[in-house]
Amino acid sequence: MRKRLALVIIFIFLLFPVAIFAQEAAKRPKIGLTLSGGGAKGLAHIGILQALDSAGLKIDYVTGTSMGSIVGSLYAMGYSGDAIEKLARQMDWDNLFSNQPVLTDISYEEKREYNKYLIEIPFEYGKPKLASGVIAGEQLWLELARLCWPVNNVRDFSKFNIPFKCIATDVTTGEVVTLDTGDIVTAIRASMAIPSVFTAVKIGDRKLVDGGVVRNFPVITAKEMGADLVIGSNVSGGLRKADQLVTPLDIIYQLGFYKDADDFKQAKKLTDIYIQHHLDDYSAASFGSVDSLLAIGKKKGAEMYPIFKQMADSLNALYPSEKPFVKDRLPFTPDIELVDISVTGLVHSDVDFFLGRLGLVKGGCYTPQDIKDAVLNVFGTRFYKMITYHLNPQGDSKSIMDIQVEENPLTYVKFALQYNSFTNASAIINITQRNFVVPNSRAFVSLAISENPRVQGEFFKYLGPKRNFGFGLGVYFEDDALSLYKNLKRQMEYHLKYLNGEAKFQYTLNSMMAMGLGTRYEFMNISPRYESVEVLRGNGNQLNSFLFFGVNSLDRKVYPHRGMDLQFESGWVYHQQTGYRVYKDGVEIMPSDYGFNFNDYQRTILQAKYNVPFNPRNTFQVQMGGAANFTHRQGPINAFLLGGLNNVIRNQLPLVGIREAEITTSSAATLQLSWQYEFMRNTYAIPRAGVAVYDFLGDVSSKYKYLSGYGVTGGYSSFMGPIEASVMYCDQDGRLRMYVNIGFNF
Repeated sequence: MRKRLALVIIFIFLLFPVAIFAQEAAKRPKIGLTLSGGGAKGLAHIGILQALDSAGLKIDYVTGTSMGSIVGSLYAMGYSGDAIEKLARQMDWDNLFSNQPVLTDISYEEKREYNKYLIEIPFEYGKPKLASGVIAGEQLWLELARLCWPVNNVRDFSKFNIPFKCIATDVTTGEVVTLDTGDIVTAIRASMAIPSVFTAVKIGDRKLVDGGVVRNFPVITAKEMGADLVIGSNVSGGLRKADQLVTPLDIIYQLGFYKDADDFKQAKKLTDIYIQHHLDDYSAASFGSVDSLLAIGKKKGAEMYPIFKQMADSLNALYPSEKPFVKDRLPFTPDIELVDISVTGLVHSDVDFFLGRLGLVKGGCYTPQDIKDAVLNVFGTRFYKMITYHLNPQGDSKSIMDIQVEENPLTYVKFALQYNSFTNASAIINITQRNFVVPNSRAFVSLAISENPRVQGEFFKYLGPKRNFGFGLGVYFEDDALSLYKNLKRQMEYHLKYLNGEAKFQYTLNSMMAMGLGTRYEFMNISPRYESVEVLRGNGNQLNSFLFFGVNSLDRKVYPHRGMDLQFESGWVYHQQTGYRVYKDGVEIMPSDYGFNFNDYQRTILQAKYNVPFNPRNTFQVQMGGAANFTHRQGPINAFLLGGLNNVIRNQLPLVGIREAEITTSSAATLQLSWQYEFMRNTYAIPRAGVAVYDFLGDVSSKYKYLSGYGVTGGYSSFMGPIEASVMYCDQDGRLRMYVNIGFNF
């Protein structure tokens, strides 16, 4: 490296001898910066940028491929190395490089069904539809659009603070495509469209993928731009060695990069200061190692700093600049006034629905975050696979917003497997259809094939100018083997069948909160699994009109790190038609003689979970529940069931220490505290402690009762959902209980 530096300094002195010795005006030699692709490993480039800034070495051209195009374009726009590091630490990389949006961006009415199935097969016109890549990249596109806001009106990349070019590959011909004009976000996205991982990007009449296939280290491009000296930062390890080619996929992957390998040989020869990062312990997908990769980049930058400093001082001495070196060069960009909004690509949904959910209006002034939030409000409905936009400048901070849409297929068939200690094993099938019967609607039917079968159907129609009102219809059926307990000892086993049909109106405040009202018809049938001294059998039906309020701000579905899940419902149960019979020693007695009374009554239930993150691996969870049937005298009919760790049965209040329904009551309040510790990636240990008071309203035989329990869960977040095994202990009977849950509950 020192020999290379000496040659560079000699080059600087000899390049323009007339300027030095004749003291005539001379042109400062142009310095190019090239950043290679490499996925997550490209974060190490940031340390080099910080060293350049600290040395005060002015860069004249920037080129990059794939991840190098992201880092390089931000630097070319005017972000400093320190600013890019801050952005890198703040970004949720797992979300950006995922095909699924984060749960907080999903519309409230979609959250419960979202991302809970093992397999999802889209159908269009009756045929399965497969994409050209796994990841469409909506989250990445929107985040890049927000970051690139300062140059949203620049269509010539040579007009950036530092002229910039990035590389993509024409998937049809395999040719190198140099991107230096147009929309910068689209260009970056094309440069990093890894074949068969990201969907290809169409620009003009070309379909483009990752430039790393043909030119991962675009030094040649920097030279073509006019660079006299090139500093090249390479995070790629090149072609794999023979002992690393183990599987057929490894060999296929290797074949795809032969063209780049030939290009790299020439590029390296043209590089004046070559920086090789040794990152063999990391892969392109190592976004969970952001801190380590940044630290490695900083270390390499510290090694390069003396060289950069000596270059900067030499150049400044020979070619003094009137303007001092500035790290932060990002131009100020005012809010944008939208003079018009156009939408293209809509087939199954209409413009009114799209613009209503978007919430942006002509003549409104918006920040980049405003526009990102508006697009996510539409995207969260799950009608759309990809939403991109371009702001076409009209002068005076005014723009026309052109939105391009790719819709999701209308029909999905989904499959999942699930096991729970209460419900046993289930195979779950779901069919989801959008625009069912009427436009701007979503309907689904789910069936759990099991010893304890379940069926759920739902229809939801968006209403209102902003489509934040909705009308819903639903049906639900469950068939459970239910044991009734007395003093935590099993007394009787029943079959309990429950069926409801409901209609409701919902107002959605935002993607996390909703409220509304509805009416539910409920039918129940209870029968003993064997005869006993005392048995209850028969059926009944009733109406339940209710108000509801819900909050779901959880950041993820499995083992959330932050956020709240709150469900509240309060209503009136009336018009009960009962056919229940009570038998004692085989003789039928009147339910009223047994203390049962089926008068109308008020019902309220609240369940809430709140997650408080302490650091990336530790989360504290508070879980509360409260329920009351006022003036309720119906025994186990319509009672609340305490116990279990997951909601798997109607009227349940989960509580550690006991199994489902070991306590049957008309009133209860629960509090449970948990500590979620991720000791390995996706692997958790969760100790819990819980208390409950119950029987303080309604059918009270004595002073309110108290229950306490403890437990510890070992869990793993898998592709099919959580895999959990728990051990629980209850103070009141001193017994240990086991609990197993695999997959998402129905």
